[in-house]
Amino acid sequence: MLRQAKLCAMLIATLLVGSVASAPAQDAGGSKTPSSAESQFPAHSFKLDYILTEMQAGKKIDSRQYTVDLGGGGSNGRLWQGELQIGTRVPVGTKTDGTAQYLDVGTRITSSIQVRDGGEVLDTYCDVTSVAPDEAKVDGRPILRTLSIRNAVPVVEGKPILLGVADDPNSNREFQLEVAVTNLK
Repeated sequence: MLRQAKLCAMLIATLLVGSVASAPAQDAGGSKTPSSAESQFPAHSFKLDYILTEMQAGKKIDSRQYTVDLGGGGSNGRLWQGELQIGTRVPVGTKTDGTAQYLDVGTRITSSIQVRDGGEVLDTYCDVTSVAPDEAKVDGRPILRTLSIRNAVPVVEGKPILLGVADDPNSNREFQLEVAVTNLK
């Protein structure tokens, strides 16, 4: 009986040592193998080159360029976001307490790329606000003009994508917003 107990203990010890040796190894830092979602969408960045073109009677009269870098993507690799804002604070009136009230005037571009249905989709919101000429003031307050374009398009690298075209209702000018996407990996 004692002999059978010793044999059984040796068999159990052999099985335990064998199962420990065949277990997946971790490196000295304790890091784990990335999940399939992490390896499918590794962290990387995108560079978005926007061009806002102003045209009059079919001729280009002005063009502004903006670049937004969308970083990371994180461990889930699902969302990249960025924002750019440039402009001036313009006094537009007085608050009830007598202090000046200001409004931001300029260009604001908010961008995000998200993985949807297995593909990358760029969502852009562009808002351009400007002050009308001095003769267009009402009671000494400036009149503001705005242009807003929002669009979601599939990401196409290396080719300019037209996001929107808008006619200025106060003139015969037209505005076009384009973006070129570069995957920085």
